Amino acid sequence: MKNVFPPEGQMRRLRGVALFGCMAALASVASAAAAVPAELASHLATYRMGLSSSRSGSGMSNAGGAWTYKFVDSCDGWVTEFRLVMTYAYSEGGQIETTTDFLGWESKDGLSYRFRVRQARDGQVTEEVEGTARLNGAGQGGIARYTRPEVYTVKLPKGTLFPTAHTIRLIETARAGGRILSRPLFDGQGDEGPFDTSAQIGRAVTAQPATLNSPLLESPVWPMRMAFFPAGSTDPLPEFEMSLTYHPNGVAEDIEQIFKTFSLKGRLESIETLPRAKC
Repeated sequence: MKNVFPPEGQMRRLRGVALFGCMAALASVASAAAAVPAELASHLATYRMGLSSSRSGSGMSNAGGAWTYKFVDSCDGWVTEFRLVMTYAYSEGGQIETTTDFLGWESKDGLSYRFRVRQARDGQVTEEVEGTARLNGAGQGGIARYTRPEVYTVKLPKGTLFPTAHTIRLIETARAGGRILSRPLFDGQGDEGPFDTSAQIGRAVTAQPATLNSPLLESPVWPMRMAFFPAGSTDPLPEFEMSLTYHPNGVAEDIEQIFKTFSLKGRLESIETLPRAKC
């Protein structure tokens, strides 16, 4: 079998997303949107994941799995927890099962963040990452401090957003009629530090008739296309891209992860509203 491994470490940025742009052009609409903050719904969702395309050289013949995602308002912050289990089959034979477990907490002022990630391949743990991050103020830079796999720090550039703050900014920008959002994004998954992200936001459209009966899916959605670049990269092509549709409550549908040689698509399979925490 070819030495081709699935990029399971990159199947992680489904909470904060983005693509192509210029923040100066958004200054006016962003300030207007701030007057109507996004209200994110606590929910539990399951997505059925599968291979949507495979290009020459990928060596991949099929892929499938499930992604379980939990998002909760915890009074002083937001808690994000997910598990992604994928099985990749290769054209020359053999398959690999990967598991990603993620747990994160983010303060509601967007300045503090804690994260823990575990990656496994065929049942064997291959990576464990844990740490905290702090921004010096809104729109400012900061420091991420890793405690596992080893102790070290990473500087976060000016304008960095953590995942939930990034989602809120996307929705507020879309609600105000903005079409582009570009910001550094730090989620703590892997050891790369922040990614430069750029998002194109489409106009709100009526969602397709839902196969699931839930009040969480009864609003129009914004189609979005996002690109992720390693910080400081001069490569015009992103490391990977993502497309999805967002409801105003932060629930995502029609998710697609687009890598250089293959793409994975997620279909919402189940969703439920979680009760608000008693603060």
